[in-house]
Amino acid sequence: MKKNLSLFLALTTVIFSLSACSGGKNRGSFLKEHVSDYNITETARRIAAALEPKNYHLLRTIDQEQRAAAIKMYLKPTLTLEIDNPKISAKLLDCNPTMAVDLPLRIGIYNELNGTTHLVYTNPEYWSLKHNIKEKTCIDLINLMARDLDIASDAVKKAHR
Repeated sequence: MKKNLSLFLALTTVIFSLSACSGGKNRGSFLKEHVSDYNITETARRIAAALEPKNYHLLRTIDQEQRAAAIKMYLKPTLTLEIDNPKISAKLLDCNPTMAVDLPLRIGIYNELNGTTHLVYTNPEYWSLKHNIKEKTCIDLINLMARDLDIASDAVKKAHR
C-alpha cells in the first residue's frame, strides 16, 4: 500500500511539474493566446502585415530556437516579434514612464510538438493595473491597442481571408 501511494505521489508530482512547464492554457486574463492555422513563419508575417495599416512597425524578429541552438539547447520553434506604434507608445509613456517595460509590444509565436502554432501577447488591458493608469485618454489608448491586437489576430485564421 505504501509503495502504491509513493508511486502515485511521484507520478502526480511529475504530471504537475510537466504541466507547469508545458505552456498550459490556464493563463488568466494577463495573456491573450490564439491558435494559428499557419506555420510559425507565416503566422509572424500575417500578424505583422495585419498591424501595419494601423501604423504598427515590426522592429525586430527574434528567433528563440536559433538562439537556444547557439548554446547547444533544444527549444521548440519560437519567435518573438517586437512591434511598435510610436504615436501610441509615446502617449502611453507620457501617461506613465513605467510603460517602457511593456513597450514595444512583444508577441510570442511558438509551435507545440504536435505542430500547432500559437500566438500569444500580454493583454494590454492588464497594463492599466500594472502601471496604475487611470486617466481616460490613456485607458482609451490601451483599449485601442487591445482591439488592434485582437483584430490582427484574426489574420492567423484561414476563415479570415
